[in-house]
Amino acid sequence: MPSVTSGTILVTGASGFIGAWVVKYLVEQGFSVQIAVRNDRQGEFIENRFPEYKGKVSHINVPDIEKDGAYDEAVKGVDGIIHTASPVVFSWEDPEEIIGPAVRGATGILKSAQKFGTNVKRVLVTSSTVSILAYDYDGSAKPGLTFDETSWNTLALELKHDKSSSPWLVYQTAKVKAEKAAVDYVEQNKPAFDLVTLLPSYNFGPFIHQTGQELGSTLGMLVGTFATPDTTGKLTGDWVDVRDTAKLHVLALQNAAIGGQRLAATNGIFAWQDMYDILNDAGYDAPGKETKGAGKTKQNTAVVNTKTFKYFPDFKYHPLEETVRDMGAELKARGFLN
Repeated sequence: MPSVTSGTILVTGASGFIGAWVVKYLVEQGFSVQIAVRNDRQGEFIENRFPEYKGKVSHINVPDIEKDGAYDEAVKGVDGIIHTASPVVFSWEDPEEIIGPAVRGATGILKSAQKFGTNVKRVLVTSSTVSILAYDYDGSAKPGLTFDETSWNTLALELKHDKSSSPWLVYQTAKVKAEKAAVDYVEQNKPAFDLVTLLPSYNFGPFIHQTGQELGSTLGMLVGTFATPDTTGKLTGDWVDVRDTAKLHVLALQNAAIGGQRLAATNGIFAWQDMYDILNDAGYDAPGKETKGAGKTKQNTAVVNTKTFKYFPDFKYHPLEETVRDMGAELKARGFLN
């Protein structure tokens, strides 16, 4: 299988939580990076984010990732693609508003790469561990079960999808369908490049992307719990440091043997209470002071990493304490935490 160890990498979703870190690590590894963003404002922010980006990061505007041929120009002249762009939205009138764009975005970039990406050797598509885990319809995991990269969340596909569907179910379905569509496209069309899908769990940690008054992704979920905290010790799922997710994208790009694989990025189970405890111990004003330690009393469904250490035996995940402390410092610096 081909690998990509030099040249120019196209990164979609570079203005997001994961994508911004992917850009940083690519530059540190000596790659040039072209980022696909919706507008010049997003592109210029990333281009100017760090001094070392000067001359190494450029942007191209792709305003509508669902449009046929949206990435046709973006893929020209690049040696690899990391596709992190996908809707993370939990409000809609019709589930297809979320599912459709996720699927069309994943397959659209593969079509463009096959037509116009004559130098492309590998495409990485960012999925999620929800594409592995079989959740109940309401989003609660089944206790005591474990899953790995051979598992598919077929349950999400079997359940009814309409206006009354759980937003969490729709999000799961979008991730499963998008990943399956990408895998099927490569199997059926046999392009010159290979495909790797990377499946991170809940991402936490410091953030380097541009934010406004509100935080998206899992950062926003955490900050949202400050107003209505979960201090019951209920575990919400698997977690990973966003820096580890980004590094695994870059490592997977460079490793020839991992072509055609699914790779989970996860570092165990967390509870909101665990994070409250770490933030409070570090001197931040987080909830849950009266229920300290409650998060460690529960068990939940887990994803088992079977490939991270097989392909990257020296890789080390950040411990939860370090992840949360670094995240807390950034949240405070940006005005989201006292």
